[in-house]
Amino acid sequence: MILLFILNIYIDNSLNLSAGILGTGMGGMMVMIDEGFPVFHNPAINTRREFNFVLGRWFYGTSNLIFGMTSKNNAIGIYYLNYGEIQGYNDYGIPTNRFTPYDMNIGYARNFGAIGFCIKNFHTRIDSFFFAGVVGGLGLHLKSRRLMMGAKLDNIGAELIYKINVPLTIGFGIKYVVYDDFDIFIEVKGKDYEMGSGILYKYENLKIFSGFKYIKPARYVDYPALADCWFSGGVIIALDEYEIGYSFIYTQFSMAHQIGIKLAPK
Repeated sequence: MILLFILNIYIDNSLNLSAGILGTGMGGMMVMIDEGFPVFHNPAINTRREFNFVLGRWFYGTSNLIFGMTSKNNAIGIYYLNYGEIQGYNDYGIPTNRFTPYDMNIGYARNFGAIGFCIKNFHTRIDSFFFAGVVGGLGLHLKSRRLMMGAKLDNIGAELIYKINVPLTIGFGIKYVVYDDFDIFIEVKGKDYEMGSGILYKYENLKIFSGFKYIKPARYVDYPALADCWFSGGVIIALDEYEIGYSFIYTQFSMAHQIGIKLAPK
């Protein structure tokens, strides 16, 4: 039972974390962001040829590495999350070996106009335990002159070794272009309730952004005080065909930092 509890927590982390400098810096946006990670964001949003690499110091001493490539409506993505080295103990409390648990997702996405799909293989190792599965997702993206709307249904699939339930993700979002250089984002995601908002300001070769996110306690936590709020922000500098970015997330429990570089050949 303890193992099943731990695996459920790890599946939540592996499949529901946001990706990218903009995604994390604007309140964990996943539905309306276009930054080269449609495998992990909305597979219906894939507009340019890009190569994107992000390295971060995530919460509680963990770290992540994310890679994305998009070209001609196709995309691939790799998400690696390392939880650091942990000391193992036997049933008598005696130290045994040290191990490094991790999550990894590898996926493919393609869009056809306003709709798109993705498929991901995920796996996690916790000491000597290993589990893996395959999930898919669908995305929708509609836009007018200033208002854009999107939706995603993700993590449709199964864990194949321990038959753990995979957390289905349903998300809705809007983006409103207030001015040509100022955008507002709002997003709701469940079934564990999350609500995020973000703003993006563009000035010459700079993108400055910030966000806020409310996270309801996960279904396995029965304690309202563990509800979390994220405050986030960051900046991206465009240099010809390159973009260099930094974003952070601050919570009452910990803080995360990410740096990234993106190549967008013209």
